[in-house]
Amino acid sequence: MTHHSPANESVRMTVTKEPDVETRTALAAFCRRNRFPHLYSEVLEPLLSRGGLVLALATTERPWPPKGIGSKTVEAVGIAMIGSENRAHLTPVLTDRRNATNIGLVGALTKQLLEHLREADVPSAGYLVRQGDRALERALEQAGFAEADFQSSTDFADYLEFSATPQKVLDALSLGRLSLGDLLALGLDGGELDRLSSYHFALSAGLTAYLQDSIRYAAMLPGLIDLIATSPPGGVPPGTPGPPLE
Repeated sequence: MTHHSPANESVRMTVTKEPDVETRTALAAFCRRNRFPHLYSEVLEPLLSRGGLVLALATTERPWPPKGIGSKTVEAVGIAMIGSENRAHLTPVLTDRRNATNIGLVGALTKQLLEHLREADVPSAGYLVRQGDRALERALEQAGFAEADFQSSTDFADYLEFSATPQKVLDALSLGRLSLGDLLALGLDGGELDRLSSYHFALSAGLTAYLQDSIRYAAMLPGLIDLIATSPPGGVPPGTPGPPLE
């Protein structure tokens, strides 16, 4: 048994494209509690109202009353934005601070999200990584990702997409063969734990600057960002999601 195992036993896991009002409120509270409230108000809320997001959620529920605003608490969330050609743009799993080292919960959410994308016939899922950021590139390569054809730019850096089929990532991280119960109890061997830990901690570190509202230093762009606005001159590359926010 690990430190997080008892708490993980009460976690409910769901994947949804249309979260109800209780879930949206809980997600807003999650972002505020973890000191990136702008992520919900400026990005998630507008995108959720337009569709195209897939959320893998780990939540807990209060004993009473079981329904209504405040009835749910988001413990962690994995997000995919479905773009053109049905390609998925990923945001690393975001965790509440108390779950920062809860690799079992992160692995279970990652499994849920990738399996949903696979069943939805999504051909590829990817992350945007700052060009030349070798530590992030290596963490993704070990998880089955490879450099793809999509590139994007901000005023401060160029970013390359690393993508893979959902099944390839499931296999590389051993998530396909592990049950949710095994993951939540962290019943992994040393090599599996090493790969999953490297994957999560590297991506979390890479996203930190963006979550702190400092895109200048962002080693990774989330799959939620306005990719059209950050695309290089000459047009929008394949795989770019819908039109920019107004």
